Amino acid sequence: MRRGIFVVWGPFGHRMDELAEIAGGSRVNLTVLYGPRYLAPFRYLFLFFYTLIFLSRTKPDYVYSQNPPVFCPLTCLLYCSLARKELFIDHHSLWSIKTVYGLPGRIVGLIERFCSFAASGNSSPHYLWASKLSWMGARNVIVIHDFVERNSFERDEHLRRELTNSKYIAISSHGGHPLERIEVEIEAVSKLEEVSLIITGPEAKLLPRLKKINLPKNVLYLGFLPMEKYLRLKASCDFALNITDEPYTLSHVLFEYVASSLAVISSRQEVVFSVFGDSIMYSDSNPDDVRSKIKKLLSNGNLDEYRKRALEKWKELKERRKDEISTFLKMLKV
Repeated sequence: MRRGIFVVWGPFGHRMDELAEIAGGSRVNLTVLYGPRYLAPFRYLFLFFYTLIFLSRTKPDYVYSQNPPVFCPLTCLLYCSLARKELFIDHHSLWSIKTVYGLPGRIVGLIERFCSFAASGNSSPHYLWASKLSWMGARNVIVIHDFVERNSFERDEHLRRELTNSKYIAISSHGGHPLERIEVEIEAVSKLEEVSLIITGPEAKLLPRLKKINLPKNVLYLGFLPMEKYLRLKASCDFALNITDEPYTLSHVLFEYVASSLAVISSRQEVVFSVFGDSIMYSDSNPDDVRSKIKKLLSNGNLDEYRKRALEKWKELKERRKDEISTFLKMLKV
């Protein structure tokens, strides 16, 4: 069986963890000075040499690299060209379209085009990025949606009472992107006495924003939770909020929520609707509309209905996953 190395330039990469496990490969996170943008030139220069040394020592049969940052697949491409190995790239987004603009964006775009064309195969988490990759000239483009196995935990009434006395509990998990509308979610819930909102996510990115807000009594921030506690919390909530204006984004937490049979209120995004359709409820990114959708969700039996829809959507995603994995493994020839 061919031995693959799945390379991420960052401290974590859940998607690459999943792909590596499916392919029987090894995932490696390479990072230094992670975080501040002004340190990026030093970070990328160090990782360029470190990655080349690492791959030269491990001698994989193929390399699967994550973009962005595009300098990771560019470095891996150099190694693969010299070692006569295959390179595959997973584009969890396109840096030149989503993040980097102006002249730097055009330069990054050229590098993305070059790498995706030179690679033996390219994968993306949804059709929108896949279509843009094909337009850019990428070869052998496949879609591998994120997927989350069923939450094995059950509703914990004791945990609910520890958190709040509210009739309904909503969860909102964020990574810290500036266009995630956490403030909108908080304001929407602040005027709903029977609802409490539990926010989770990394302290480094969320705490600075939350400290600027006088959190109402029915909003709690629990920080970044260990996996078991996080799963138990999701199983004990009634519904989830995911309000964001981050472009082209299909958030991983949406797959987590349906895996826990949670009713979901999400922002109106084309790519979200393409995957989840009417299994979730949609809202504009303003407090009044989010509040209105919450009230609608909690009336006329809609909460139970959308929890059922979430379960059915998870079953559908599981079946689709089988075909995507088959295509993925054929591309890797493993």
